[in-house]
This record gives sequence, C-alpha cells and structure tokens, in this order.
Amino acid sequence: MQNQIESTQDLNQESYLQGLADNIVTSYGIPVNWGTAVTSPINLGLSSYNSDYLYELDINKITRLNEQNQYSLSYIEALTAAKISNIAFGLSLSQMLSVDVALSGNSTIGDVTEYTFQVIISQDARPISASLHCYILATDFTADVTNVTSSSGIGLITIEVPNSSTGPVDLIIFAQASLDQRLCAYTVYSFAHLSDSHEPNGTFLQLSPLNNTLNVQLNYSGEVITKVYAFSYAYSTNLTSTSSTTYSILDFVDNSPIVIAVQGLNNTVNFNELVSYPQIPLTFGGDFSNSSAHVFVYTVTIDKVLYRLTLRFGDVVN
Repeated sequence: MQNQIESTQDLNQESYLQGLADNIVTSYGIPVNWGTAVTSPINLGLSSYNSDYLYELDINKITRLNEQNQYSLSYIEALTAAKISNIAFGLSLSQMLSVDVALSGNSTIGDVTEYTFQVIISQDARPISASLHCYILATDFTADVTNVTSSSGIGLITIEVPNSSTGPVDLIIFAQASLDQRLCAYTVYSFAHLSDSHEPNGTFLQLSPLNNTLNVQLNYSGEVITKVYAFSYAYSTNLTSTSSTTYSILDFVDNSPIVIAVQGLNNTVNFNELVSYPQIPLTFGGDFSNSSAHVFVYTVTIDKVLYRLTLRFGDVVN
C-alpha cells in the first residue's frame, strides 16, 4: 500500500511539474511584452506574443535570461514571476547543430598568412551536411568565404589575413543544414594573428542586445569604438549608431542567429568584442550538476531558427 501511495505522489508531482514547464514555454507572461519592457515580469512566460505557433519564443525574453546582458533577470525575479516558491528551477538553451572548428595548418605566402580550418557539423552527435558561410574579422580587414561539408559533416575553410593586420582575428562560422534552413547555428574561433596575445571576449566591453538595439558599456575609460558589424548566415552590414552607446540592429530576413562584432582601440591595443542575438547558448537558474532533476525538453523556434530548450526542476518541497 505504501508503494502505491508513493507512486501516486511521484506521478502527481511529475504531472504538476510538466504543467509548470508547459506554462512557462507556451504562455506570454504578464506583461506580454516584458522582454522589451526592461522591468520584472509579473508572470514568467517565454512565448512570443506576435506568433501563431505554439513553441515560438520571444527573442528578447530569452535574451533577458542571459546574465551577461545588463538587462537580465535575476534568479529570484524569475522564481517570483513563475510563482515558484518550493522548487529549484533551471533553464538552458542550446543550438540544434554543433559546430566544431580546429586549425589544421597555416603558412605565409607573400604579404598574407593563409589559415586552414577543419569544420565538423553534427546534430545529436550524428554528422550532418551543411552549407558554411564564414566571416573574417581582423584589424582594418574583413572578408568572407563559403563552402559546404561532405555527407559526413566535414568541411574545410581556408582564409587569408594580411600580415599588416596584426592582432586579434575572429572567424565567425555559420552553418545551415541542407535538410532544413531553420537548422542554423554559429560559432566563433578567435586567435592572435602575428601577435602574442588575444584577450578573451568581454575584456573591453559589455554588449547587451535587446529590442533590436545594441547597448554598449565601456569597461575602461578612453576606449574608442571604430566599427560595429552585424553578421548572419546570408547577410552582413555595418550598424548605425543611434547614440554614443547604442546601435540599431537590423532584422535580417534569413533563418539565422545574428552575431554582432564591435571593433575598437584601448590605448594602443586593438580589440574585437562579439555577442549573439539572441544570446544563446545560455544557462539560467539552479545548478543540478550534482543532484537529480525532473527534466523537460522542447524544440522551440526563436526568430525563425530552431533551438533546444531544457527546463529542470527539483522535487517539490512540502
């Protein structure tokens, strides 16, 4: 009899948590535009108010769950809005495709250095064929190259960087699956070109995209921003400043995340800082790495791109 009671309690708990997860994913929240309101929501719902689809999430609501964004929600704010008081809660969002990059060789040819990279595209550890569009961002130099992978998901990318352009280089790689254009992902491979060091992303600026606006916060006085770019799988453009610290983000028409790159100078040091919009991958909330959790996984769409959303809950505390 005791085992039956415990089994019923477990079933009720699982059903309750499933309903809680579904509500977070499919409801708009209150207010329905809390992603752009830059205030704490009264109710936590991630769905896009302008969508006709069940699992389409709002790009700004998701971006406000990334702690690197200056407008991010705190864990307590999210718990309160989700009406959760007796459960640990965590959320993660990841790209559907894995984009793995490795430098396979480099050589100097005249006034340029040639770099060759191996790119491997997979989905759930299975290789997948994809088209590649790659952008090179270096000091006073930008370029792009394209290629496709084989059916085993492997492709080669060769780029040339002028030797006069010493300093940080970012190779921004977009991959779009051949079977579905909504399967689009990106990664960034950063390295120092003919230089000793390359500072990690976030050293010089805090970049916070929200509501189709890039907000820039300087980490050091005297920093100068020289160029701001936006890249997607099919398009790239310079961003227009709307104030000394904000830039307008264009809404590209292709199925792709957007990667924004800011180039600047800190005294005599050239830097590149990058951020994606939406700010994915992200992990938010409780850490369940050393404890059990109730896990609910959804395939969702954000701005015409497919992602994997995972919600985790602890046991209900009575």
